[in-house]
Amino acid sequence: MTRRSKAIFIIPALCVVLLGYYALAFGRLAVNATESLQGNAFAMVTWPKHIKPGRIVAVRMPDVLRPAFDGGELYLTKRVVGVAGDPVTRDGTRLCINTSCVEGHIKAGKLVSPLWGADRVPENEIAVFGDSPDSLDSRYEVIGGISRDDVVAAGFAIPFPHWTRLKEWLQ
Repeated sequence: MTRRSKAIFIIPALCVVLLGYYALAFGRLAVNATESLQGNAFAMVTWPKHIKPGRIVAVRMPDVLRPAFDGGELYLTKRVVGVAGDPVTRDGTRLCINTSCVEGHIKAGKLVSPLWGADRVPENEIAVFGDSPDSLDSRYEVIGGISRDDVVAAGFAIPFPHWTRLKEWLQ
């Protein structure tokens, strides 16, 4: 076998090994257990984290929500709608960041929580929205902006069955 023909096998094999190492070291699969986003699963990477509007991110659970989840190692998975400096506007019960607008959830005739009061997404923060009308996200003051340091991984939706369907298959 010539040196050139060896290289034809070695270089692709090395690429596969390096890609596999990268996926194992920095890759994550996030499964969505709620209806907060349209996708059921997301391919995520912990490095590099390209955080920009439209990207799906997993963030550390905000302190205000931690007690509801027994302090477990769960992450809030939402879509980025704004980065530092982007405008935040309100119109009644509607909050808009850039061109993404959501209604605050109304229960018993009033908002479940006050809308986020910022006029711009603060430095070193991002704004995130879920896709469902009752999503707990940046629309509310209690969540507001999320520190970029709290972003664990960033990625995109992948085709994957809902967890309830997987549960049925395993029974």
